[in-house]
Amino acid sequence: MYGIRRLAAGAISFLALLVWASPALAVRPDTTGWQELQSGAGHFDVHYPSSISTADAQTVVGNLEKAYSVEVGDWGFAPPITNGSSKVDVYVTPLDANLGEASPDRVGPATSGYIEIDPSAVDNGETAAHELFHTLQYALDSRGAKFLKEGTAEWAGANVAGNTSWLLSYWGAPDQPLDCVDGSACAQQGNAYARWLFFDYLSEGYGPGIIKEILSQAALSDAGDDPAKDIQAIAAVLANHGTSLTRVFNDFTAANLSGGYGFPGLASSGSTPHSAWSTYTGATSMTLPTHTLAIDHLAANYVDFYSGDPRVSAAGCGASQLKISVDLPAGSSSVPSVKDAFGVKQLDVNGNTASATVPWTNCSGSVAGLALPNPGNLDGQRFVVHASMKVTPVKQHATSAPHIRVTFPKLAGAARRQQYLRFNVRSSGRGLLQALLKSGYVRGSYKLHKGVNKLRLRLPHTIKHGRRQFVLTAYSTTGRRGQTVRRHVLIRSAF
Repeated sequence: MYGIRRLAAGAISFLALLVWASPALAVRPDTTGWQELQSGAGHFDVHYPSSISTADAQTVVGNLEKAYSVEVGDWGFAPPITNGSSKVDVYVTPLDANLGEASPDRVGPATSGYIEIDPSAVDNGETAAHELFHTLQYALDSRGAKFLKEGTAEWAGANVAGNTSWLLSYWGAPDQPLDCVDGSACAQQGNAYARWLFFDYLSEGYGPGIIKEILSQAALSDAGDDPAKDIQAIAAVLANHGTSLTRVFNDFTAANLSGGYGFPGLASSGSTPHSAWSTYTGATSMTLPTHTLAIDHLAANYVDFYSGDPRVSAAGCGASQLKISVDLPAGSSSVPSVKDAFGVKQLDVNGNTASATVPWTNCSGSVAGLALPNPGNLDGQRFVVHASMKVTPVKQHATSAPHIRVTFPKLAGAARRQQYLRFNVRSSGRGLLQALLKSGYVRGSYKLHKGVNKLRLRLPHTIKHGRRQFVLTAYSTTGRRGQTVRRHVLIRSAF
């Protein structure tokens, strides 16, 4: 049985969680006294009690027919196998914690099945498309590892509805293996459904027909519920397309780094996968500490590099180079990727070392991401990351620091949602400004333009009220120090 579970109050902020229910065959609902609505296109027979309106039943029919037109009509899947009639039975009935469920009539290849929809989900197009796809799976084989069955069903629901509650879930735990085996942290967190992202990546690259090829290959090879055999089926289909699972997984990891998708909400999300480690690269030429990451099979880790050093002035900063090298596990086929302001590129691999040089800066504000995939079948593989930053010397013409005048409220309030000290700086020209509030040494750096600059300094929640000295120093665009202005402000904490 396969279902979509509603969220409990206070749970994580997805619209719905998808869950794998008991493998035992379910019993169809008792429909004594119920009404029946057959779809005009002849594909579904909706059964519903008197507590459900005919309009809601018609909405369920409309959602299912829309999904049918895409999944069968556009993608070319064989229609569901029916049980004694030409229509798929659909029951609108309370499902406790679930929004929808689909169940096969028997375990094995080529079987019929039925769908149940909770009354709260009658207008949920994603639920209808997800559950319908399970019946298309049953027409090939009702068995299958959870990551394959639920991952492809959620891929279908997402692509029919245009969205999914599992949109970025995969990026939240990229270190969990793709096959999400029973008993693993991935399975315990319900993340088999989040594998829809991998199948979306395949369908965007090879067309939606590749999902049918994978499910068909799994059924043909009698993979049953074995995740390893389903992975073998995926590898076999990719080989038929002239590529390999190793290559595709390397590329998939890079696509996650860059948001390289056409699916709405992925390419435009501005989000990136969770990073296992991040570091600033500094203001001067330096070698960064070496970092070792252990990565499981068909999983990945990500590393973020931030330019500059928040502890020092950015005055006079400029161009540099960031050199990255990765010691790969012996015999690994991993090809790491790096993303910077110019896009994504794979590192050059020579033996067991992957390396790249990235145009960089020792100014603050730039970010580079490193993707480390393990496309093999061994867990705990060690990847060692080395990085260094070398500042590019530049010749600069000396410029003068601007003259500044500072005004701000003598009484500054720090509220929980707006913990800023606001102030205005009138500058005689372009330059840089360093600000220091001598209360916990709160610092800020700003670019100045000629005229009035409206600025603010973020205050920590822990700041104590009282009279504090505020020190502001002007610099030229090339780092020449100018005047320093000192004022006192009275901070009144709201906490």
